[in-house]
Amino acid sequence: MGERLLIKGIIFDLGNTLLQFTGDSLAVQREGAEAMADWYLKKRHIKLDGPALVETFLAERAAGRAVAIETQMEVTAQQSLSETLKKIEAPATAVALVEAAIKVYFAPEEALYSPYPDTVETLKQLKRHGYRLGLYSNATDDKLVQRLINQGGLRPWLSPTFSSAAWGWRKPKPEPFALIAGRWGLSPAEVVVVGDTLNADILGAQNAGMRGILAAMDESPLNETNGHIQPVATVTTLAALPEIIGQL
Repeated sequence: MGERLLIKGIIFDLGNTLLQFTGDSLAVQREGAEAMADWYLKKRHIKLDGPALVETFLAERAAGRAVAIETQMEVTAQQSLSETLKKIEAPATAVALVEAAIKVYFAPEEALYSPYPDTVETLKQLKRHGYRLGLYSNATDDKLVQRLINQGGLRPWLSPTFSSAAWGWRKPKPEPFALIAGRWGLSPAEVVVVGDTLNADILGAQNAGMRGILAAMDESPLNETNGHIQPVATVTTLAALPEIIGQL
């Protein structure tokens, strides 16, 4: 029998793993779209149809999610807004402000994320034990991911912090996990993945030859239909991770 390799690196998900979201997702998306439309309409040099912007953008976001799930390649929020502005025949001045507009759109959502009570202390403890800690998030805006990491005080403990918006690949593709393990110079057997979704985090870990731990602090409806995907362990508090990972 081959020698068992000890875990040396941990790849985390972000939302509902290290950060808790306390809002209603659909309501927050509409709130953000309406705030973005109002922001555009306050620009004297930009004339566009505010309600059309809101409805078309939300439809583009939904369509983009469907494509991203099917292809496992990200469709960014910026791509969705650019397509929206094209469809509603917005002026070029509006297109030039896409990046700033997306920040306005995500502001309501951003305000509803916060670390779990034991997130920072668990990261500190894992770091003291010598583990490499990194992050890969399925997300449509990399700048949002980086702001949330800073806002939650997680930056000192995580490197690298990647997203599908920046790299294209969505979990459960194996490439995100192989990318980070390669940066660390570790084999798949030396890395464990911690995330809240069976069909993205845990399946992705398995696709990359890694083990996956399910973070079940909050219920995920998608997990109910993916029970055939089995993690090596399930935690309901991040504080349980050091002991569990030490036993893998």
